[in-house]
Amino acid sequence: MSFKKQWFNAFLACVFFSLLSCTDDENKDTVDPDPDPVATVESKYVVAATSGENDYLVMGDELKAEYTFDATSTDAVQSPGDRTWTFYGDEVVYGFLYNQADAGTTASYVLNADGELSKRNELALDVSIQTRGVVNDQLVLAYSDRLRDTTVEQKAYFYTVDPSTDASKLYTVVSSDLLEEGEAAYFTDITEYEGLLVAGARSISSSSFSSDYYHNTYLVVFNPDFTVKEVIKDEGRTGFVAGQKYSQGETGLEVVENGDLYVFSSGQTNYADANTENIPSGVLKINKGDFAFDSAYFFDITEASGGYNLFRSYYLGGTTFIVSMYPGKNDQATFGVDADRFAVIDVASKSFEWVSGLPTAAGLETDPFLIGMPFIDGESEQLIVPITTSENTHYLYALDPSSASASQLSNVIGEGVKAVGMLKSAD
Repeated sequence: MSFKKQWFNAFLACVFFSLLSCTDDENKDTVDPDPDPVATVESKYVVAATSGENDYLVMGDELKAEYTFDATSTDAVQSPGDRTWTFYGDEVVYGFLYNQADAGTTASYVLNADGELSKRNELALDVSIQTRGVVNDQLVLAYSDRLRDTTVEQKAYFYTVDPSTDASKLYTVVSSDLLEEGEAAYFTDITEYEGLLVAGARSISSSSFSSDYYHNTYLVVFNPDFTVKEVIKDEGRTGFVAGQKYSQGETGLEVVENGDLYVFSSGQTNYADANTENIPSGVLKINKGDFAFDSAYFFDITEASGGYNLFRSYYLGGTTFIVSMYPGKNDQATFGVDADRFAVIDVASKSFEWVSGLPTAAGLETDPFLIGMPFIDGESEQLIVPITTSENTHYLYALDPSSASASQLSNVIGEGVKAVGMLKSAD
């Protein structure tokens, strides 16, 4: 072979291997080592709605007006029965079946890493749940006896639940004569204050659910072992903590950013005594570090609203709350059946402003939960409220405390809408 041909063949070989080497390098830079990566779902909005005789959990990515949550879809997760829903932050949602004095089923649901809503556990509780709160990173659930036989010792039952495992522990407290002699304590709300569990309570005659002490406000402070540390009492300004309808009290106690504890009362009595008692809805305060009501502070919500009654309160930061209100005085009061008006209040300045842009709820006696459990959206600093309108349509509304206005968000397809919240997937 001539020298020229040998040189030319060698040149071609060098060019070939050079091109092959460049192609390999390019492939190394551009080819994904994992051609089918799995994206981790971080969070979802969750709506609890009803269809037929059951509740359904429906997930979604956003709450915009063009987005729909469909409880009748195949993607909805069925939760049998008529439940009350509570979100523990963005970790887990609990559905409670209320069965009066008998055991009530409680189911927990979480969002897994694949973005699917899955049932985690059924909690074996000996009683139904009337109220709940978060204390020292645990969910605390409570039920109070109302045994009509006054010769029988009345008790209250508190469960602590670990939200990461659902492990629970029961504590029993004697409620007879705890607040007033001859009456029992009936617990209506729970919060953490100064590292201790503080529970709002009403004093009741168990035989009739009436009281000789409608005009008093009571807080019970517990030690970590659920023995009673002390009872804090206020006389004559408003009534028991929170509003109550069908045993579901809540959102009556709130510790604000500066450490003060604000105490909200609807001023309710009971139906039999409503026309003979006149108790304003109001807000009391316990200053940070104290275990007594501030005698100089009282915010008369009934007066500020022009005659309405407080039902629920939702904390939006600073000293700002959004409150739900219901109409009527004395025996004309609806006790929260149609708590279809909202207002923005500042508990420091005692300001009150009605929220505009909301529809009117139907307010039917046969279906009193037409305003569902809201979601406090910390990112948007708004309150997201499930509402059933008088036309029997279901929507989520965003309530903006800065403008005291509401805007309509997502439509919910189903027979009712009970709650909205957010869940984040576990690592």
